[in-house]
This record gives sequence, C-alpha cells and structure tokens, in this order.
Amino acid sequence: MPANPKYLSSGWTRFSKVTAAIIGTYFATMVLHVAVAKNVANDAPVVLTSTYSSFMMWVGLMIMVFLIRKAWAAWTILLSVIIIGGLLIYL
Repeated sequence: MPANPKYLSSGWTRFSKVTAAIIGTYFATMVLHVAVAKNVANDAPVVLTSTYSSFMMWVGLMIMVFLIRKAWAAWTILLSVIIIGGLLIYL
C-alpha cells in the first residue's frame, strides 16, 4: 500500500532539504567552530576537540533540518546561524 500523497513532499522541497542538510549544516558547523576558536585566548584545545564536536554538531543540525517541515524555514535558520557566526569571526 503506497503512502498517502498529501504527506509526501515535492521533488524541489526534498532536494532543498537534502542540500540544506548536507551543505548548509556543514557551513554552519564550521563557521561556529571557527568563531569559537577565534574568540578564545588559547585556541589549541578548540582545534583539537573540533574534530569530534563538529561531527556531532553536524549530525544534530542535519536531524534538525529534517524535523522542520518547511525547507525555507530550515534554510532561514541555517543562514542566520552562518551570518551570526560570520559576524563573530570578524568582530
């Protein structure tokens, strides 16, 4: 028995969510780790632990993207995280 079509997303929505999950979350994760490393006095521990924490954060953000129903809302959250992290880098 196939799924009810009213619960399925369109092709573009699915593509946008997958793109947000892979590319958007990766950039958000890296921007936040660079912002933390830049604004901490001793950045060596941040760089060492970012190997593990970045993977956990990346997976957590991917799950967040797929829990959000609208693709534009996921992109809005990710882009705002990227912009805020970018501002923290350049301050």
